[in-house]
Amino acid sequence: MAQTQSFDPRAVRTRTSLQNAFKDLLRIKSYQKITITDITEGAGIARHTFYNHYETKQDLLDNMVDSVLDQFFLNLDNWNLFLAEPDEEKAMLTAFFQAWKDHEEIVNLLKSIDIEFVIMERLKVFFTRFFYEKVSREMPSVDLELARYVISFNAYSLLGLLIPWFESGMNQKPEDLAGFYNQLAGSGQRRKAVEKFQDIFR
Repeated sequence: MAQTQSFDPRAVRTRTSLQNAFKDLLRIKSYQKITITDITEGAGIARHTFYNHYETKQDLLDNMVDSVLDQFFLNLDNWNLFLAEPDEEKAMLTAFFQAWKDHEEIVNLLKSIDIEFVIMERLKVFFTRFFYEKVSREMPSVDLELARYVISFNAYSLLGLLIPWFESGMNQKPEDLAGFYNQLAGSGQRRKAVEKFQDIFR
């Protein structure tokens, strides 16, 4: 579980050093063989300092993925959940895929790990947080049990496009991928499904 992180400049510099050392190690060693001692020695930081910022190396890995998702989810505060125009949702989805394109170095490093599991777990965390902080306020009639299904669907469907995109070298433009996803599973379809089937989850 990720710790609450300080934004004090010294703490940010320490985390950046640890992350950079971790990235350097991932280029030459498998994730399984990297130890916390390897990371701290590479960063030139005492081992106990590591635990002031991360509980485990998995926590550090999650934080790297979160840095990508933060770029996208911070922009969702202005997203109208009942999008009237498909172009608005396409813009939102483009921002999602662009966030990964902007962090292509992280994507390439994650390819040596179980990338699907790592990203899926973080997507579910972020979508769950998004639901409880925003959707539950704007859509109070949505049943929490139903929300679990919608959150899982969103995470898996986005992952379903991310993985082959990563594997192909991210050659397609983010806006093209967003348009494709929007046609496959846009918010209009999801909203209609929620309205039609919500009774079966009560």
